Amino acid sequence: MPVAKVEGDEIVIRIPISALVIQPEPRGFIVASPSLFAPHVAREISGEDMTERLWIEPLVEAAIVRAAEADAPGIRWDDTSAEDQALYEAENEIN
Repeated sequence: MPVAKVEGDEIVIRIPISALVIQPEPRGFIVASPSLFAPHVAREISGEDMTERLWIEPLVEAAIVRAAEADAPGIRWDDTSAEDQALYEAENEIN
């Protein structure tokens, strides 16, 4: 089952509640009731009551860049920006 897919004009990310109990690395706690815990995880993902940058924004930005670098259709490369970046990197190269 894909975690993310396009529905209408939105990219929708779905995480099965059953995935909340999976621990690839120890957390120091165990999710004993995923259905009770899930609304709180959803609130954190949504960034409710947060004044800082949503933690999910870097994830979305990385996915956008990876899709572009994989030659996904629907983009146009900004050659001017790429040239500026190459010049900047060349001028600031550490020898």
